[in-house]
Amino acid sequence: MKKGILFLLSMTLLCADFAYSQVENAQNQADSNITLLDKKAQKKYKKELEKKHRQETGDTLNFFQKTWYKVFPKKVERDVSYAEVYKEKPKTIMVMYPWNRSKEQFADEMFYVSICKELIDKGYYVLPALPMLQDYKADTAFNSHYCKPSEVQTFAKSHGVDAVLYVTIYTIKKEWWTTNINMNAQYDLVSTKTGTVLFSRHADFNYDSQMPTKSKLNKDFVEDDKENHYLGVSEQMQQYVFSDLPIGPYHRDYLMDQKKFSHKRDMKYKVNIKPS
Repeated sequence: MKKGILFLLSMTLLCADFAYSQVENAQNQADSNITLLDKKAQKKYKKELEKKHRQETGDTLNFFQKTWYKVFPKKVERDVSYAEVYKEKPKTIMVMYPWNRSKEQFADEMFYVSICKELIDKGYYVLPALPMLQDYKADTAFNSHYCKPSEVQTFAKSHGVDAVLYVTIYTIKKEWWTTNINMNAQYDLVSTKTGTVLFSRHADFNYDSQMPTKSKLNKDFVEDDKENHYLGVSEQMQQYVFSDLPIGPYHRDYLMDQKKFSHKRDMKYKVNIKPS
């Protein structure tokens, strides 16, 4: 009798253990189940993910709207794009010596002179170029690379300026097989009062000039005349870069341009002066 009871108990435990293992295996299979989607379902799932990402980043325009605004950009007034400039009303600007990351040796000097000229024409008082160049030659660390925007407020006391313009030159080049000159640079005008960025622009400028392509016959002439071409193109570039910068206090049209058109932060421009 006792043997029969023990046998029944052991069989009951074995059945219970087997049933538990079956349930656990079923749960594991359910957790590791992989659903294979066909191509149509994959495209739909990918679109849903992209839509969710656009909503999270605030990009709600469809393809047609993006194309339309690319051809006919929305007009954004300067008092909206550069509200801090109109609020602080800077008068005096110091152009920090550019950080030249290009392969052109004299790019920093060309940019420095042409930028100072353009800001003066816009109605700002710019610290004279000659003393600033002397400061740079005395200490080559006095440039846009080593002088950080976070330290900009120190120049309010040392130089008495309202803002400092930091410039980084990425590219100045003309390939030997083309007449196109490419210049790429970053500009950041930072307030010495608050440390905020008043004006920021990344410019990719292409100038299709009449400068001839290089060959064995004219390579010496092209190299000798290259600097003159680069200087002229640099001046053209600065005119486009600062074309929408609010007019300064030493200009007769001061505070009269607030409702005029402003460009985007990233500017890509091409000028073709070849005769048609």
